[in-house]
Amino acid sequence: MIAAGTPPVAATGASPATLFDVVAGSGAATIAVIGLVKNAGKTTVVNALMDNVPLRFGLTSLGLDGERTDHLTGLDKPRIVPPRGTLIATTVGSLDRSHYTMERVEALPFHTSLGGVVIGRAVGDRAVEISGPTTLAEVSATAGRLHAHGAGLVLVDGAINRLGSASPRVSDALIMATGGLVADTLDETVETTRSTLEMLTLPALDAATRALVSDETLAHGRAVTVAEDGEVTPLHLRTTIGEGVRVARDVEARATATLFLGGALTQEFADDFLRTLPPKRRVTLVVRDATVLICTPATVSRLRRRGVDLRVLRPLRVLAVTTNPYRFPQPYNARVFFDAVATAIGGRAPVFDVVHGLAAVPAAASSLSPESRTV
Repeated sequence: MIAAGTPPVAATGASPATLFDVVAGSGAATIAVIGLVKNAGKTTVVNALMDNVPLRFGLTSLGLDGERTDHLTGLDKPRIVPPRGTLIATTVGSLDRSHYTMERVEALPFHTSLGGVVIGRAVGDRAVEISGPTTLAEVSATAGRLHAHGAGLVLVDGAINRLGSASPRVSDALIMATGGLVADTLDETVETTRSTLEMLTLPALDAATRALVSDETLAHGRAVTVAEDGEVTPLHLRTTIGEGVRVARDVEARATATLFLGGALTQEFADDFLRTLPPKRRVTLVVRDATVLICTPATVSRLRRRGVDLRVLRPLRVLAVTTNPYRFPQPYNARVFFDAVATAIGGRAPVFDVVHGLAAVPAAASSLSPESRTV
């Protein structure tokens, strides 16, 4: 059941406590907008930001977004409608499919299944399909070109299964959109939202422990152990995929206090690691950032309950959580859904419903800055 708590303070859209003020005052140059599920309201948030924040926006995506019909449900979706002058990076194929014409300013050297990526300026109020590059390096370079052409803020449209757009290598901050279709029940949806936020906001490793391992060692080691006496040992692995058992045995044999993983933390690795690690054995497990966690939020919670202290080298900055009560066939009551999410999050991030004008902003709305989460 949803835990009882003090109801969040709600504000109307006219309140100074709006998502638009949070974004405008964030100082972020590139923001990823991540949806936890299809129809979480991500596109609505993107449109609302472009309509209400007085900046020239740049817009791109990691993969495909902004399509007319949801590929899973067959339902019509909100379309991305960029204001005149918005800088857009999308593919030639998406322009053709959405019958969108823009003033082209640059062709980028990136190619996708939908053709090359081009940058242009929006010249009207029509909807456009956004499908950007497919690698993080290309998305980062694309954002850089959008800034170079005059974008004051670049939005990267993404999804939970394309979490890489929120990587610090691409974006300065992120907005997480949750909705009524996240799970089958309200309680499950709220818990998934809470645990996902917890996963995305893992704290940074303390500076003293980080200083024990050189940048070069971390760059070349797929797994590196630091013993209780400070001895640093790179494990001879080409990959950590399928090596959870071996790594857990090395952790125990070397009296490891801290384990650095150079790649992804997968579901299989986590399961094998926990199955092999002795009960009550405590260890700090460090990954690059939360976007390399290729496992469920429930698995992250299970690791922490077993005494595995998860830390990151580069924390993510969550500006806000947005809510969308839509579910099929019957949506939740917008206020009930909003209050349930805001109560569960408990002030760890501002929460907004941009359609119904609801806001719950912590007294010290630091937007979960990395500094506030460094322990």
